[in-house]
Amino acid sequence: MLVSTFSDNFAKGSMELEIGALVSELVLGHGYMHYGYFPKGLTEELSLQALGQAQHAYFEKLLETIGTVPGEIRRILDVGSGAGANAKGLIGAGFDVTCVSPSTQMNEMARANLPNGTRVIDSSFEDLATNARYDLRLFAESFHYMELKSALTQVEKYADIGVVIFDYFHRDAANSDARDGKRSTHAAFLEAVARQERFEVLVDKDVTAAITPTFMILENLKSEKLAPFVRRFRAILKQRHPLRAKVFEAVFGRSMDKLGPKPEKLASMDKRVCRSERFAQSHEYRLIAMCRKPATT
Repeated sequence: MLVSTFSDNFAKGSMELEIGALVSELVLGHGYMHYGYFPKGLTEELSLQALGQAQHAYFEKLLETIGTVPGEIRRILDVGSGAGANAKGLIGAGFDVTCVSPSTQMNEMARANLPNGTRVIDSSFEDLATNARYDLRLFAESFHYMELKSALTQVEKYADIGVVIFDYFHRDAANSDARDGKRSTHAAFLEAVARQERFEVLVDKDVTAAITPTFMILENLKSEKLAPFVRRFRAILKQRHPLRAKVFEAVFGRSMDKLGPKPEKLASMDKRVCRSERFAQSHEYRLIAMCRKPATT
């Protein structure tokens, strides 16, 4: 997700996600946790505001893609719903949305952000057990966390009409997590869908180039804004409070090195380009829509 790019492993697990949601809510005002979508490429303004606009463009693309699925879509299950920003937008567009996520902390944030009565389920999608029916399953940067076979089994069980996936896949099977089947390749996904014989792929677009500007903006903000601040903070602390500085460095030094690399390291490589290129070389970001095939007799 978006925050893992910005923090560069400064925080881990659910705390990392909560920090990302909080930054998005306080700074950008919407609480999105996914990457930005830049259909026209990188903007001239490398700012959080530009990223916020691109994140909303991502949501608008989701909404547009839901409209390509034939049938009357009313009930949506938002899988890996984060702080509820996408669900809130979908509810505003007239959909009946249920959220499911294994993160109880994130779910509490979603409950606070969503209209009263919105159902938020504390569960992983693989372990979901409910008698409720849903027209469409939505995965916005959540599908890659799941074991492929289990996820598709649940999709078949609960997707009455269709599925929309806006997420990334590994380009090389050697880099996917073969131990648990997660983070599969796009080809493996299509093969699994074909074997299942329950869904027809309607939309399948490689939108990697429209996603990677996210990394360039975040790395620019990190190197131009955050890193100088971290270096100044460490220098002032060392000058004014040397003993406290030693304790601080012992506890947080490695994390601070990631946020504020040394000047010579910044001069030797353009991180904005490297991070973007590395992602594009190892992943492909896909926008996928599927509909259920008619039942055969």
